[in-house]
Amino acid sequence: MYNYDFPLSSKARTYLKFENIFRRTEESLDLNSIPQIMYLLRAIVDFIDLVDGSSSIKIELLKDLERCDCKLMQWQQSPESDSEAILNLRQQIHDAKDELDKFTRQRTVLKDDPIIESIKPRFFMPSGINCFDTPLFEFWTRQSAEEKLQSIKKWLHELDCLRIPVLTVLYLWRLCADCQDRTATLGFMQENADNCDLINIQYNEDIQGYPVVSGFQSRINVRFLPYVKGAPVGDIDFKIAFIKSTLQ
Repeated sequence: MYNYDFPLSSKARTYLKFENIFRRTEESLDLNSIPQIMYLLRAIVDFIDLVDGSSSIKIELLKDLERCDCKLMQWQQSPESDSEAILNLRQQIHDAKDELDKFTRQRTVLKDDPIIESIKPRFFMPSGINCFDTPLFEFWTRQSAEEKLQSIKKWLHELDCLRIPVLTVLYLWRLCADCQDRTATLGFMQENADNCDLINIQYNEDIQGYPVVSGFQSRINVRFLPYVKGAPVGDIDFKIAFIKSTLQ
């Protein structure tokens, strides 16, 4: 199944951007490959820029973690609830809040690192990272895998103060979401979103098309466009989950 997330609130958009950054860092730890190292460093630079542009990220995450915990506490009162599973989830929330407490907008380890500092502005220039403009980076790439790994571990550790809270919130949102069957008639569906933060669309891999979503928190349009331009689009069955930060 293909999975497609679309944010309906600004904070959900920010969370998904952070999630994408964290996924990229996990996928690019091949220290023998320069392209992978570049991919990893670009993700770290994106993290720095996204933090700088997200003034209320710590407040929003704390509120969402507390909302999740309150909802789990309500479920814990039910005699049919899995107490052990809920306790484990609440412990994850507690750990996420501990990491969030360490967050400060002045991430000096990242911002003052000479390697990141030297290449950060060069990403926005054509072929900006090269032997004559970024000699420190070129020298660093020739160090042993152990030396590079020591630097990378230090950088990635700085991401944990947001990585763990963001992934915890998104995990709980998705865990508690109700997935429903829908049909896009001739590839199109319109529906009320009931003040959701994001939606998740799942559809079969044999469908030669992709969803395009427009709308806001209260109403959305989903249109499946053909991969091959001009190809006919019939009725498409898919699943959709309306995800709310309130976990209702």
